[in-house]
Amino acid sequence: MRLNFILKKTAFFIVIMLISVLNSTAQIQAGFVNEYFKGIWNPAEMRVEPAVGIIFDARGRLFAWTKEGRVYVLPNNNSSSSWSLMLDIRSEVKSAFDGGMLGFVLDPDFFTNGFFYVYYSTYVSGGSSQDAAVGRVKRFKANNPNHATLLPTTDYSDPLNKTLIGESNSTGIPITKLSHMGGTLVFGTDNSLIVSTGDGAYYSNFDDGSHIETAYQECLNRGVMTNAENIGANRSQLLNSHCGKLLRIDPNTGDGLPSNPYYNAASPRTAQSRVWARGFRNPFRIMHIPLTGNHTDDPGDFLVGDVGQGDKEEYNMVVESGQNFGWPFKEGMSISHNRPLTQYAPANPIKPIIDYRTGTGRAIKNDTIFNIGSVQVPGINPMEGNSAVAGVYYDKDTYPPAYKNTSFVGDASGIIYNVKLDANYNVQYVNRFAYNLSSLTSMAIDPISGNIYYLAYGSGGSSIYRIRYSPSNQPPIAKIKADITAGSSPLTTAFSALDSYDPDNQTITYQWNFGDGSPVETTLAPHHVFTNAGQTSYKVKLTVTDPNGEKGYDSLYVSLNNTPPVIDSSSIHALNSIAANAAYPITLSAFASDDHTDSAQLTYAWKIMLAHNDHEHLYTTYTNNNQSISLPSLECEKGVATYWIRIYLIVTDQQGLSTTYTKDINLNCVGIQQSITFPAIPDKLTTAPAFTLNATASSTLPISYYLVSGPATLGGSTVTLTGKPGQVKIRATQHGSTLTNYNQAPIVERTFNVTRSITQQTVTLDSVPPKLITSPAFTLNATASSGLAIKYFVVSGPATLSSGNLLTLGQEGTVRVRAVQAGTYTTNGAFAERVFTVTDPCPPARTLTQTLVNGEPMTIQAGQTIQAANLIQSGANVVYQAGAAIELNPGFQAESGSVFKAQIQGCN
Repeated sequence: MRLNFILKKTAFFIVIMLISVLNSTAQIQAGFVNEYFKGIWNPAEMRVEPAVGIIFDARGRLFAWTKEGRVYVLPNNNSSSSWSLMLDIRSEVKSAFDGGMLGFVLDPDFFTNGFFYVYYSTYVSGGSSQDAAVGRVKRFKANNPNHATLLPTTDYSDPLNKTLIGESNSTGIPITKLSHMGGTLVFGTDNSLIVSTGDGAYYSNFDDGSHIETAYQECLNRGVMTNAENIGANRSQLLNSHCGKLLRIDPNTGDGLPSNPYYNAASPRTAQSRVWARGFRNPFRIMHIPLTGNHTDDPGDFLVGDVGQGDKEEYNMVVESGQNFGWPFKEGMSISHNRPLTQYAPANPIKPIIDYRTGTGRAIKNDTIFNIGSVQVPGINPMEGNSAVAGVYYDKDTYPPAYKNTSFVGDASGIIYNVKLDANYNVQYVNRFAYNLSSLTSMAIDPISGNIYYLAYGSGGSSIYRIRYSPSNQPPIAKIKADITAGSSPLTTAFSALDSYDPDNQTITYQWNFGDGSPVETTLAPHHVFTNAGQTSYKVKLTVTDPNGEKGYDSLYVSLNNTPPVIDSSSIHALNSIAANAAYPITLSAFASDDHTDSAQLTYAWKIMLAHNDHEHLYTTYTNNNQSISLPSLECEKGVATYWIRIYLIVTDQQGLSTTYTKDINLNCVGIQQSITFPAIPDKLTTAPAFTLNATASSTLPISYYLVSGPATLGGSTVTLTGKPGQVKIRATQHGSTLTNYNQAPIVERTFNVTRSITQQTVTLDSVPPKLITSPAFTLNATASSGLAIKYFVVSGPATLSSGNLLTLGQEGTVRVRAVQAGTYTTNGAFAERVFTVTDPCPPARTLTQTLVNGEPMTIQAGQTIQAANLIQSGANVVYQAGAAIELNPGFQAESGSVFKAQIQGCN
């Protein structure tokens, strides 16, 4: 596989391939707010199993489904609520590469019949190839679909559960390369079920059948496709194939419907009987246009985002049955591909209404092609992106009137466009609505609030964002930082909201809920002690509020009596480079330990990423230890770009805590090796001026920089801060040179923190001398340079606090105490610590091994016994007193000139 060719010439996305392009801060049209709404379920699962799609039901409950095969529901669209598991069919879902459960939809009568539908790739029965799969559409029945308090769950044994497409190898949707399976389920106006399918062919170059990079032979041998279907991407034109189509089926039976254009009453379950439209490459996301079609035999109109091969991304309008959109012979409005199987070439394919990617974006208006940005079709020029994602048709009144009855479409690279079409689907304008988003795989409208939500799929997991109209005031952004989030009880954690901010630069207030029933705190950087006898976790929530009452939220979990696994070693720790142009066999194995989970109960996930300059693409995920695989073959492209393999090893314990080890594996290309020196970047204030990066390569060739994440922009080697706080990560690369024969250099990354200007303070805590367990209670004394009040904590050791600063001792040990001034919006938090020992003057028994030297006379006591194996040096004056026995063991010596006495008596 030629990675560079894939990345430069193909739409390598299809859900997961474009993990995310993490560049500068998200931008959105004036008056709107792009705000973080919620991560997916819990932090441990976010990295291993991110979600790929979201929808709402009519009550405003939010459903999210994962590539691996689970569906979760969130009650009442509440960001503070927890996700509830609705479906888990991971054992059926083949989720490697671009495969997985990509489609999910609720029945129009879900509240009464409980039906919902999923579209996923499953394993070939009897097969072994990683690339071969069968596309399956299945209906399930939910319990409690409209209960007042209970959330829906799946009744796996209900007799009404039914496989609609793909009961066997030969009845499913053929996939010869686990990519290009489409991915949307949507209901038409007539309650027919529409399924968007991809061509199931090789993605990066032309596949006309028997392509060496596909599993065509296994698909033939196992009956996944017929010999007639072994025509690669041309399956999009073949009526007897499910591939590259919009299929229209009866949701009760899976049969094609009599009003379908090629329906055969004698064989209603054949592909031909199910076809509604054809000629698509990979229609990953499509949308239904409301108030189109009828309730009997017309599903209505559909806007289809078809991911292109590399020249053009398409938005197509399907307005009647039997339409043909030209793939693989046509791409975009005017590009023709010379394919050998000319018998499948369509006579007059339908043009997309919008195409973009290479060159200028274009649109069709009154049957004429215009450049987007022209007088005829105003909008953004050029129209950027690389993987079209159809979004939502906006028919609500929450946004300004100009947005009503317009379409919001997107691109997986992190862009949302607002498109206005007239009644005949002529394009009126294409405005760039939002850009620099983390990524984009799904959009949905909350029917209650009328706000648009989108799912950002990233290497750190899935997150949901809400787009809200707030023209006069932007809500504040809440961000939590914590120094420790797992450990034994009692656990003292230092929190900070310093990275929280208000886009309007107003003063914000803080409210901390620690999730354990303790009182709310309102400081900038509070410290909190969590206590519990068992293993548990607490959700800590930060709410920030601006003077107008707008709020922002963030949260994290603190786990008690549990710690994440420790990854001790792995087969990738010492693997630094592999040969180019050849697959690399390796056994993925690791050794990890955990203080609270047996090693055999730990779970392992390996995410193999194809990395390129400033972003990563997911190649595949493995979820076992000691698994033999082959890393993909990559090609060196000296002077063009830097490519490497990045592997994330994620080890998770039974309680959900995980540890991630990241390994970059470079290409060992023929040529001179070089390295990059990239000095550390000091932390900055949000008001700091632009600055220049100064990395150098040992080859003296020029450095290329990429902004990976954070509140900054990067032009060449100049970094400009956006004025917002946060952590910035910058990557330095040197792509090599064919002229000087230098190989690409291993990448080097640097991070730095950006904080707002704030008054610093110091805390001074009086020293505490060593204590005896019989010492009386005493007070801790500390002051803050700000003059603000101090709060005291026992971080560890045998002591308790009362009355704020009164410390009472108990047993022997080492005590660590902390004095905290938690700060305000204008003054940063600070703290100081003291550590002291507490000893018992008369324990029941002592074992002495330490050397005793000249000094004041010394009496060492024990209630019962002393075991002595130590040296008493000349000049020392020592008395051992024990109530029952004093044993002088080997190693004991009292030197000449010392005074030593042993007395049998109790402690004084």
